Amino acid sequence: MKGYRNYIILIVLLFGALVMLEYFRPKPVDWSHTYSRKDKIPFGTYALYDLLPGIFPGQEVQEVQEVREPIYNLLQDSTLSGNYVFINSYFEADSVDTNALLDFVSRGNQVFIAAENISRFLTDTLRFDTDHMDSDSPDSTALHFTSQQKHLVYSYPKNQEAVYVDADHKAGHVALGRNKAGYLNFMKVPFGKGWFYINSAPLAFTNYQLLSQDQSEYAATALSHLPVAPVYWDEYQKQGRMESQSKFRVLMEHEPLTWAYYIALASMVLFLLFKSKRTQRIIPVVEPPRNTTLDFVKTIGSLYFNNGDHKNIAEKKIAYFLEHLRLHYHLSTNTLDEELKDRLVNKSGADEALVANIFNLISSIRESSSITAQTLMMLNNYLEEFYAQTSIRPKANA
Repeated sequence: MKGYRNYIILIVLLFGALVMLEYFRPKPVDWSHTYSRKDKIPFGTYALYDLLPGIFPGQEVQEVQEVREPIYNLLQDSTLSGNYVFINSYFEADSVDTNALLDFVSRGNQVFIAAENISRFLTDTLRFDTDHMDSDSPDSTALHFTSQQKHLVYSYPKNQEAVYVDADHKAGHVALGRNKAGYLNFMKVPFGKGWFYINSAPLAFTNYQLLSQDQSEYAATALSHLPVAPVYWDEYQKQGRMESQSKFRVLMEHEPLTWAYYIALASMVLFLLFKSKRTQRIIPVVEPPRNTTLDFVKTIGSLYFNNGDHKNIAEKKIAYFLEHLRLHYHLSTNTLDEELKDRLVNKSGADEALVANIFNLISSIRESSSITAQTLMMLNNYLEEFYAQTSIRPKANA
């Protein structure tokens, strides 16, 4: 393991350096046309939404409400009034939404739409259409308002395809802005007591345009045509309905958090895989076979003792003792005489008086028909002392 320590440290350092490099590396610019008020990318509308309450004189405290539901759902409330603002690449509205917008405007309200393409249901009703110009023309992206002097020109990136409004001149449209080529790009359309404001250059309302020098006034000037009233800013056609405020939604919205979440999941899976291979299963404890011979002997002895058959127990102890002498000292125990006593003392090293007491007690027990408990205890004590002196104890299962 020590030999690989330097390699492990080097790998960890390289991995850390790679992570830091990736984290601090300049991110490429996102040129997506989102037109969303939450996006700070060039073609988002974060700056315009933030500045919207202060665009009109005396409107600093005017409420601006973000709308995250379909047009029809919002306008079901017939008491709703104000300015409904749409800024998107394509304005989408079916017949139900279009009728709700027409009713909203006819009551004296305003709808502001900045889009390159507009739903057919609305264009047919208001008698206009949008079309694309040749992007090679330098005048196609240079815009001005009809109410201002011609030298006040605002332009947006020339690499974007310009769109103009083709309106029916007999429908009562009011021109508010054109490009330098003379094509209409901003107008208002009367309907009932209110007005529709149609603009074909949504790019002029994005962050890129508002943060460009001498170009930021276009969006403010265009929106200043609206009266001072509550503003309803549509985000439904760009972000959809308001999603549940779950932690996973937040993780999925931000790319760094998304990658962190995926890396955490992958690390957990790898950890489980390696741990399952390296960890040994628990080895069950196997109890060794228990020697129950001694318990058996004790149980049988207790039975004999409780029945009062002391002579029977003594005879078994005597037989066990004599078997011990034959097995360990190779002595003949047929006759317990002086010769056997002397030979046992010499071979075992036991005390001569102890051996004599044992032999005399054995002879007395054999001659008696019964013995007392005290005699049995005396025999047991003599035998235990003999085993202790000779350091050779009989085995329990002998």
